[in-house]
Amino acid sequence: MTARNKQQVARQFSRAAASYDKAAGIQQQVVTALLNDLPPLHGHWLDIGCGTGVALPHLRNRGAASVTGIDLSEGMLASAAAHADSQTQLVLADADDLPVADASADGIFSSLMLQWSEAPELTLAEWRRTLNNDGQLVLATLLPGTQRELEQAWQAIDSHRHVNDFVPLPRLELLLRQAGFTQLSIRQACLQEQHPDLNQLLRTLKQIGATNVNPDRRQGLGGRRALQQLQHHYPTVCSDGQTVYPLSYEVAWITAKAGSVPA
Repeated sequence: MTARNKQQVARQFSRAAASYDKAAGIQQQVVTALLNDLPPLHGHWLDIGCGTGVALPHLRNRGAASVTGIDLSEGMLASAAAHADSQTQLVLADADDLPVADASADGIFSSLMLQWSEAPELTLAEWRRTLNNDGQLVLATLLPGTQRELEQAWQAIDSHRHVNDFVPLPRLELLLRQAGFTQLSIRQACLQEQHPDLNQLLRTLKQIGATNVNPDRRQGLGGRRALQQLQHHYPTVCSDGQTVYPLSYEVAWITAKAGSVPA
């Protein structure tokens, strides 16, 4: 996987913090489904990549005695403060270098953060470090095929990367096991949103901070001509007699237990 600039990711999510919740339709579906996977909780839970904090009160309501919301974006944490109670702490930190003691957490909840990792094998090993034996991991992430319509359209225009890279599910399973996670339960689905025009589609991506951060990306969209070309090549569908612009997200929801730490 190509390395990404973490601070650039943090900045784009900070810029999107104010608009995120209203624009993040798919993301809200994903976190709702992930919350539905939660068993009754106890002890201390981490919400890694907590974003605007929508999951924080749900973790407390499910039984977590305390919650630490962790994000690399100052803007997102500022928004998350509205969802934090007296037993919820918010921490600005890198998911690969958590200010959390070894084996001190009873569970980790993380919705749509792992796909931003530069090195998911290191990220997962760091998460396992913080969990006590039999701690729980409840995770949602994106898989290859996400934003395939956008990728297909750009491939007809130039050779630059316009869609972020995603780890295939078989490799993700391997990385989880290598990091010391067991009893994996995985389900996968394709969620799709439909936009009335291309401008709204691109605007929504900007509003949720989900823009391309690959080092070999083309800077900017390329002007009016590039946008006209993109619209020409974008695969549209007909819905209720209207032409719409679909955008697909391949999602994996994963639960696992913290087994023995690999030697």
